[in-house]
Amino acid sequence: MVTSHEHGLAPAESAAGSRRRARLLCASVALATVTALASGPVHAEPQKAAAMVDPNTPNGVRPVGGSPHATLVFSDEFYGTALDTSKWTAKDEERSDGSYFRDWWKPANVRVNPNPQQINGGNLWINLSQLATDQYATGEIESRGKFDYTYGTVEWRAQMPPTEDHFGALWLQPTNGISTVDGTARDGGEYDVVESYYQGDRYANTIHYDGYGADHKVSTATINAPNLHTGYHTYAMEWTPTSIKYRYDGAVIRTITDPNLISQVPQFPVISHEAGAWVDGAIANAPMDWRSNMYVDYIRIWR
Repeated sequence: MVTSHEHGLAPAESAAGSRRRARLLCASVALATVTALASGPVHAEPQKAAAMVDPNTPNGVRPVGGSPHATLVFSDEFYGTALDTSKWTAKDEERSDGSYFRDWWKPANVRVNPNPQQINGGNLWINLSQLATDQYATGEIESRGKFDYTYGTVEWRAQMPPTEDHFGALWLQPTNGISTVDGTARDGGEYDVVESYYQGDRYANTIHYDGYGADHKVSTATINAPNLHTGYHTYAMEWTPTSIKYRYDGAVIRTITDPNLISQVPQFPVISHEAGAWVDGAIANAPMDWRSNMYVDYIRIWR
């Protein structure tokens, strides 16, 4: 494992000045963001949009591998002692699929480690726990009703859990759901940027649309991902009106230009750790401690 945040520390005698400059820069960025987005479908009041950028995000940071989107509109570095509930809701929901065990998303399985000097500190932790015989819990956070966007680049830096009937996922959901059936994802799709449900160094990258019932459709690819389960990696989705590019550690690993697969409506980010009997491995082999955690260093979104 490696320490997650690699931000340099300013000399002690300039810390106060740096904080003042950072606050002024954040205010300037927020004003520029509001101006740039005034004609776009961002769903936030100006003061709320400014609050969506974490002041701990390094100034001028850009997506790994590049992007045409340059204005940071949302970020969370997961510093502090608790989840930022102005940005996220932790779900409390049963996730069982009729398999040999039952599982839930529980808010208690989501926490933030406040010490960035520790291994995996200054990160979001989503753990696997056993509630009772054949009953397990993981966690999910989402920005539904708090932040969404149309077109931009989202990047997560995360360490996936070992795959033993549980996996890590980073994805986008449409604000109005995917229940409308029109044969396309233009009215919104579930964009699974990564689902790490293989034990090997590969993951699923999938678009779901036209609901989850009889009309459900998917477009999926299996992505080769060297060292997927070792240390931290970046996962990105660059979304424009005419294309989507996915990146793993900065390298483009899938490009979509089919207009029927490109959402034209607001989407919101989701981070989840999930259990399922259809996933590689066996949950009985998963230790109920830090070794089975999913860790997220940050999420950042540019437009």
